[in-house]
Amino acid sequence: MDYSSLQNFIESIDKNIYKIKIIGKTKMGKNLYTVLYEKDPSFLWVIVTAGIHAREHLSCDFICYYIQQINTFANNINYNIAFLPMINPDGIEICTKNLQNFNQKWQKKLKKIQNIDDNCMFKANANGVDLNNNFDANWKNHFSNKTKPSSQGYYGKKPFSEKETCAVAKFTKSINTFMTISYHLKGEEIYYDFFQNGERRKRDRQIAEIFAKSTNYTVKTTENVSSGGYKDWCVQKLKIPALTIELG
Repeated sequence: MDYSSLQNFIESIDKNIYKIKIIGKTKMGKNLYTVLYEKDPSFLWVIVTAGIHAREHLSCDFICYYIQQINTFANNINYNIAFLPMINPDGIEICTKNLQNFNQKWQKKLKKIQNIDDNCMFKANANGVDLNNNFDANWKNHFSNKTKPSSQGYYGKKPFSEKETCAVAKFTKSINTFMTISYHLKGEEIYYDFFQNGERRKRDRQIAEIFAKSTNYTVKTTENVSSGGYKDWCVQKLKIPALTIELG
């Protein structure tokens, strides 16, 4: 899925079921959409995200399919859902389009960022920042070895240096969020931990195991190999359950 396909999807959504909200704009001026399914104003919210890594844009298709199927399981839902179907539309545009589609200014900048020949492997945003390393969660650990803008792995000049991560964090704190689920590709794995302990760790592990049972995915830890992720920030700073699910 690319950005224009997402816009077409947003236009097609039944506005009697969903509310559409723009929570920010990217460096290239693209909208950051959220699709709100509010079943009851008194319910808590789950946030479901996709497309934070450009080359994993198939996760966006998955979320849009999920949205289309909401009526098939709506009776079993006792919470509200906020879908963020494409967190990194600039990166996805770079990943899915030829560089000739961009003006000369952006072509020059992107060629400098690129360290791979194939655009389809591009992972970062338009500034060459890996958005899932840019949240304020042990950011200083810098597990990535990229220290300057790159097609993948660069964590940025500081936490929340990017418009996308700022918008997502602000939105997450603006509603009564009790859990987040972030879809990535690929690996059939579920990550849930980020240095929480005691009852919080036990609770979050139990939630991850429920997802593992229904998907046959493997629950794994990334505590000592990653930092600055959205899941990490939710666990560490908001102290809520947060899953990263690597789709098959």
